[in-house]
Amino acid sequence: MKLLHVHDYFAPGNSRYAFDMNRLLVARGHEVHVLAAVGARGPEDGAVVEGVRFHTYPHREDLGVLRRFRYAASSTAGRFEELQRDLDFDVLVLNQPVCAEAVLGSPLSRDLPKVYWFISPWAAEWRASNPEAGAVARLFQESARHRMEDSAVRACDRVMVESEFIRGQLRHHHRKVNMDRVVLVPGAVDPTRFRPDGTREENRARFGIGPGPVVLTVRRLVERMGIDLLVRGAVEVPGVRLVIGGEGPLRADLEALAASLGIQVLFLGFVKDEDLPALYRAADLFVLPTRSLEGFGLVAIEAMACGTPALGTPVGALPEVLGPLGLLFEEAGPRAIAAGLRRFFAERDDGLPARCRQHVLARYDWNVVIEQVESVLLGVIRESAGHRRE
Repeated sequence: MKLLHVHDYFAPGNSRYAFDMNRLLVARGHEVHVLAAVGARGPEDGAVVEGVRFHTYPHREDLGVLRRFRYAASSTAGRFEELQRDLDFDVLVLNQPVCAEAVLGSPLSRDLPKVYWFISPWAAEWRASNPEAGAVARLFQESARHRMEDSAVRACDRVMVESEFIRGQLRHHHRKVNMDRVVLVPGAVDPTRFRPDGTREENRARFGIGPGPVVLTVRRLVERMGIDLLVRGAVEVPGVRLVIGGEGPLRADLEALAASLGIQVLFLGFVKDEDLPALYRAADLFVLPTRSLEGFGLVAIEAMACGTPALGTPVGALPEVLGPLGLLFEEAGPRAIAAGLRRFFAERDDGLPARCRQHVLARYDWNVVIEQVESVLLGVIRESAGHRRE
């Protein structure tokens, strides 16, 4: 199988699940290419990383929204047609609407089997990330995003979702999609990489984290991730040390909030993928304080695979992922988070880390999930070949 995976934007960290999927398909004997815009940390054009070949162009954050969409669409369309003529792909995986629309608009994609990876409803995600936007901006931004995503999803032979929550979001936002084409392929981790290793103190030393109870989160610092809820909740738990990994536009606001509350918070900024396992092991507890639209919660299962329990708000897919172990706050608010943190540290369960890892191995092991991905992709290729013969 020769596969092209098309992204609007590929970035270390945010695109970790997609890259794991791609490199594991390579390990199973398939040829995998990625076409995407990248930032400063992204792979160079022509780079081969663990067998995955990247075809990239610069992400233009400096452009306005419309100009950036046009630039991304034209860049993707041109590169796709060059690659398809040279490589003749067997299947396309489309990850986001802008570049999906660009590829779908090319005559060269017409007869190719296509799979859309629906991560979250684009318009709803924009709304959650821009709560202060005016009515006119909301109408324009949301309607344009909805139409573009709806067209892309409906044009594909299969749609992959990571959770029942996201399946429900797809059904709600895109009512004309044939739900028989939708298949659930959960998030997954590599248990050989995300595993217990070394003492907590040894792992803390790598990041300059001192003694005492440590609560960790790793998230993009935007409104819907609820990091401010965690900061406000942690201040009510005496002695707890809060560590926050990730970048985003709210960092300065969150630092000011922590200072005003008098709580000790270590902001690590961007954390390299290779450093994540040690960071998870350094914490007593991982927290997902999400406000809305949590499509899966990959970082939570990565932490649990390392033997670090994770607690999350009862939002989106988190009841599916964390609920079986009872690892949920009562609600998404500072008081509920504070109560959950106090309960966790007061009722230490020495067997919980092992149960967390076993939960991940039983449900979210890449060694099993990659077979599901491969089955979906090979299935649409066979169906497409059958249709051409008819």
